[in-house]
Amino acid sequence: MSGWVTDIPVIDNTAHEFDPVVGSESRSSLTLSDVLGLLSRRGTKVHVAVRDVPHNWVFADRLTNSCDRSNLSVYSSPELHEKIMIGWDWVLKGSMNFTWNGTQLNEEAMDFEVGTGDAARQRLEVRTRWIGSQA
Repeated sequence: MSGWVTDIPVIDNTAHEFDPVVGSESRSSLTLSDVLGLLSRRGTKVHVAVRDVPHNWVFADRLTNSCDRSNLSVYSSPELHEKIMIGWDWVLKGSMNFTWNGTQLNEEAMDFEVGTGDAARQRLEVRTRWIGSQA
């Protein structure tokens, strides 16, 4: 979930140390849509929520083209401002948008919490707000 998102590089694979994980998709750099697409094609349910603005539509289109669509749900709201990424047993949340400026330029604060309880609580909140009866 992010108010602003671009398809930023998230894995530097120039030394090819991630080749065993990314397999045939191995390349020197993987973007956010590449990684989320790979996860979805391996069976992970990917839910993405973004602010409903043209800037984010480019990322949403790239993500849709990269993912197994049966494992992808994209939500939007014109007021979305929260920034959070949730895994099975971890949560990354704070002020940083998932953009180049957010990750490389702006002064941002992010909290990384590890624990199935914290992650489950955040997933439940997100499911209640965005997924509703689709969960």
